Amino acid sequence: NPVTSEDIAYFASAGIEMIHSDNKLEDRFNADMFDKYFGDSQLALFPKTAQQVSTILAYCNEHHISVVTQGGNSGVAGGAIAHNGEVILSLRDMNKVREIDSVAGVIVAESGCVLEDLDNFVQEHGFIMPVDLGGRKRCMIGGNVSTSAGGLRYLRYGSMHANVLGLEVVLPDGRILDALFSLKKDASGYDIKQLFIGAEGTLGVVTAVSISLAPKPRSSQIAVLGLNEFSKIHRAFVLARQNLGEIVSAFEFWEKRCNEIVVEFEKYDSPLDRDHEFYVMIETRGSVVSHDAEKMDMFLECLQDEGIVDESRVFSESEAMAAVWLFRSQMASAHTKSGCMYVYDFSLPPKHQYDLLVATKQHMTSLGLYGNDDSPIKDITEFGHVGDQNLHLQVIAREFGGAVEAALEPWIYEWVGSHGGSVAAEHGLGAHKGKFLKYSKSPVVIQTMKDIKQMFDPRGIMNPGKHISCA
Repeated sequence: NPVTSEDIAYFASAGIEMIHSDNKLEDRFNADMFDKYFGDSQLALFPKTAQQVSTILAYCNEHHISVVTQGGNSGVAGGAIAHNGEVILSLRDMNKVREIDSVAGVIVAESGCVLEDLDNFVQEHGFIMPVDLGGRKRCMIGGNVSTSAGGLRYLRYGSMHANVLGLEVVLPDGRILDALFSLKKDASGYDIKQLFIGAEGTLGVVTAVSISLAPKPRSSQIAVLGLNEFSKIHRAFVLARQNLGEIVSAFEFWEKRCNEIVVEFEKYDSPLDRDHEFYVMIETRGSVVSHDAEKMDMFLECLQDEGIVDESRVFSESEAMAAVWLFRSQMASAHTKSGCMYVYDFSLPPKHQYDLLVATKQHMTSLGLYGNDDSPIKDITEFGHVGDQNLHLQVIAREFGGAVEAALEPWIYEWVGSHGGSVAAEHGLGAHKGKFLKYSKSPVVIQTMKDIKQMFDPRGIMNPGKHISCA
C-alpha cells in the first residue's frame, strides 16, 4: 500500500525521525553508488533503537506497507533502492558500539556503524575487523552482514558466515529475534543467524552484530608483480601459499587495461615502472618484521627462478602500502568515470577465470558491439580476488540499455553457470540478479529459499521484488 498522511502521523507520534517529500527523496536515498539503479521513495525513517525498528515493522506489516532497509547505500546491485515507493528504513542512527571483549576478541556493534570507524575503534584495542572493502568509508556493518560481503582480505580472515557470532534481528511482524551471542562455540540447536547473512533485508532487519575480531598485525608488506601470462598468476598463487603460508592476507590481480584506466581517470601512479599484461598484488600480515621479510625474499626468488615475473616491487612503509591499496580499491570507481559500467561479480574455478574475459570479448566482437573506436562498448576488463576465486568483469558502454544489455544478459550468466560458477560472489543478488539464479542453483535450492522467505515474511513487505523474490 502507498504511504498516507495517516502513516506519517503515526511514525511521528512514535518519536521516529524522518524525512518526507511530496515528490521523491534526493538521490542519496534513491540512487545506487554507480547511478545505475534509481528509486522513488518519498519517506525515509531513522530509528535509533531496535524497539523503534520493531514499532515500524509491526505497523508496516499490519498495514501492508513495503520496506527497504538501507545502510550506507554503497551497494552496486540495487538491493537497497526503493524502486516502487517503499518506505526506506535507514540504520544510520543506530551506530553505537555496545561492547568489546578484549580477551575474547569480540565486538558487539549496531548495524549503522561505518566499517572504517569500527576498524579504527578496534585497532585501539589491538584488533582489526575481519572484513575490509573498497567502500569502507561509507558501508555499514549491518549491510556487510546482509550482503555477506567478501572483500579484500577474505583469503586470510574468511567470510561473514565464519566471523559473525550472533545477530539481533527485527522480524517482519515486529518481533525482536535476540540471537546476539558472543560465544565462539555454540552447538545448541539451529544456527539461525546464518539465514540472515546474505538475505539482503528480505527476512528482517539486522539491528546489531556480534563479530569475531582478528589480531592487529605487527608486520605488514605488499609485493606487486608484473606478469605476461594469466597462467603465471595461478602459479604465483600456489607458490605464495607454499612459501608465505599463514601470513598471506590478500592476493589480488588486474589486467593491463584496468591499470591504464586507474592511471588515466584517478591520476594515480602505477605501482610498477613498466607496463605488463597482468598485475598481482600480494599482502602479508604477520608478527615479526624480519621473519616476514625473509619469507617474502624467498618467495620472490622462487618466482624469479621459475621465470614467472617480469618485474616486482616490495612496499613496506605504511604510506606506500596505503597508496597501493588505494590504487587497487579505486579500480571500480575509475571504471565508472570512463563510461557506463556494467559490473559483474562472479566466482569461477581457476581454469575458467581468464576464459570469461576472452569469451566476453569474442561474443561482443561477433555481434559488432566491440573492437572498433566507435563501437557501443568501449572497454571490457577484469580484476579480482584470486585467493577466493572471485572475479569482477566490467563492460564499459557508451550508454546503458539497448543492444549492449541485450547481448550481455542472459548470455553472460549462462556462460558462468555452464562453467561451474556462481552468478553472485559478493555483491549479492539485489534488484537484478535473482532471475539469473537458475544458472547456478538447482530448482530445489531455489524453492527452499522461497519457502524460507514465505515463512518469515508471508505478507512480502521486506525488500519486495528483489533477491529470491524475483528468482
